[in-house]
Amino acid sequence: MNQIKKWISENIVVLFFCMLCIAAYTIAGQNPYVVASDLINRVMRNSIMVLALIIPILTGMGLNFGIVVGAMSAQAALIFVTHWRLTGVAGIAAALVMCTAVSVLCGYLLGRLFNRTRGQEMITGMIAGYFGQGIYLLIFLVLLGTVIPFWDDQLSISTGIGVKDTLNLQEGMKGALDAAYKLPLSTVCIIGFAIFTVYTGYRLWKAGDEEQKAGRRGRIVRWAGLGILLAALLVIPVTSAVIRRCSIPVITLIFILLVSLLCQFVMNTKLGQDFRSVGNDIHIAESAGINVNRIRIIATIFSTVLASWGQFAFLQNMGTFSTYTAQQNVGTFSIAALLVGGASIDRANVKQAFIGVVLFQLLFLLAPAAGTKIFNDSQVGEYFRTIISNGVIAVALVLHAMHKAQENAKAAAEAEV
Repeated sequence: MNQIKKWISENIVVLFFCMLCIAAYTIAGQNPYVVASDLINRVMRNSIMVLALIIPILTGMGLNFGIVVGAMSAQAALIFVTHWRLTGVAGIAAALVMCTAVSVLCGYLLGRLFNRTRGQEMITGMIAGYFGQGIYLLIFLVLLGTVIPFWDDQLSISTGIGVKDTLNLQEGMKGALDAAYKLPLSTVCIIGFAIFTVYTGYRLWKAGDEEQKAGRRGRIVRWAGLGILLAALLVIPVTSAVIRRCSIPVITLIFILLVSLLCQFVMNTKLGQDFRSVGNDIHIAESAGINVNRIRIIATIFSTVLASWGQFAFLQNMGTFSTYTAQQNVGTFSIAALLVGGASIDRANVKQAFIGVVLFQLLFLLAPAAGTKIFNDSQVGEYFRTIISNGVIAVALVLHAMHKAQENAKAAAEAEV
């Protein structure tokens, strides 16, 4: 019983938003296939941006609102790739190389700024994002066509100064990752379960000491539970019809998985140990000989580069974007998604990122329809999006604060005993 209470206490945020999603789906009454296909699309284009937040949290810098700078790096790269009429593999490679190079520079400068404002990284990142937007607007609205020679009848404003408000990607760049190769969701689930089976078998075979052997039962139970769940989903008529109709963009999925593995790999290296050491106690890390400023700069660069990749994945999925405002909600939505997954300002992992992006995007998808059903007004339903994107952060932080206060009170009581 105590273990159940502990599990509920540790996952209170996730459980709360799961209940909200169930309530919203019940009220909205939308077609399951429409919800599932739209959710898959949203998860594919938003996951990398959420993963970009993990390393700064691990390093003790909190929620990195500065990922907006990385998003603008991707937008700048796509503007020039469109100007050069690059498409296909060449366009993807050029955009990724350009946005990576620019985001490395921006991440370095942002990391230097964070080192001068220790303890205030979140508000500093937010202000730096606004400052970065000002520089971005100055370049693409004023300097391009005046100081910087630039003319493109498809991109330039009629006066010849600045870029148009809306940018449409070239045909070979629209859905460049998504449209390359797709598989049915059922096939992807079966392949995923097969890979998980091989991984579980390998871990069971490698279990040498008693501690590892003690975890065998848990691994077998997880494997069996996942297999039973998958079989049920493929057999039950309602879910089976949805799973077989939905498709997954394989290249985008591989891209997301590679970024996830990269994050997991980095966290298991010496560099990852340094990240955690700095995050746990910066003074002890300095005493241990760790170059704290360097580690924090590396973490910021890593986050900014992943944010630029995430924005590239998002924009190629959309096919069109607002040149000057596409980056505005990047930080808010990504941070809200991560918090919904059970993360906090000092603890986050890849699993929480994926849980969060699924729950947040599902709620973000269903809330307008649910609001319309409740108030019988489509405009009120749309306001629910704003309420969710901003309110989720506040609710999640309050719940985490309450959980932290309970843990501190419990620790104090145990210390007195």
